[in-house]
Amino acid sequence: MHEEERPLVGWSRVADSPEMLETIKKNKRSSLGLALVLTLLFPIGFLVAGLFSDEMPLNEAIIIGAVLGLLVLIINLWRFANMKQRAWNGVVVKKLEKRRYENNENTSPSYMEYIVLIKTDRGKTKRIAGRKWDRDMYDYLDIGDRVRYHPALATIEKYDKSKDEVIYCNVCRRRNPIGNDRCEHCKNLLFK
Repeated sequence: MHEEERPLVGWSRVADSPEMLETIKKNKRSSLGLALVLTLLFPIGFLVAGLFSDEMPLNEAIIIGAVLGLLVLIINLWRFANMKQRAWNGVVVKKLEKRRYENNENTSPSYMEYIVLIKTDRGKTKRIAGRKWDRDMYDYLDIGDRVRYHPALATIEKYDKSKDEVIYCNVCRRRNPIGNDRCEHCKNLLFK
């Protein structure tokens, strides 16, 4: 379908397409594999360090490795549980730029944090925050934009894309010209 035929207003059907569902499934499998590797890597790495290093006692190495492995496991289980949530819709109600400091002291290095507040259809306020490298999405969304959050991809889709010159890939988050049907980087379908 050519761009002229597509109004670019409305929620994309791409999120439920067989191709995208397969992409989401592949991403989940690779994320699960990485989570398992990291969960095992910390205990094994610290065990080896405890066995072969005089600087770290074996009992401390085992405890530190087990705690870090458990922490990675908990974080990833929480992340996978969030991926199973239902998509939610909302409206961008506020955008903020705040100067933050690395150590909460005005003398430490600073960075800009870009915050977008979204009021969901259920009345909750969701906060999306990013540092300087997330400025593109902050600029892409305007106050009043209707948006949909896709938890399986942890990304936002705009309802009305008709005035946009760019669109962001919901898989790799890269910026693409609005005329593209597929991402120039990862070749996945764009949510148009």
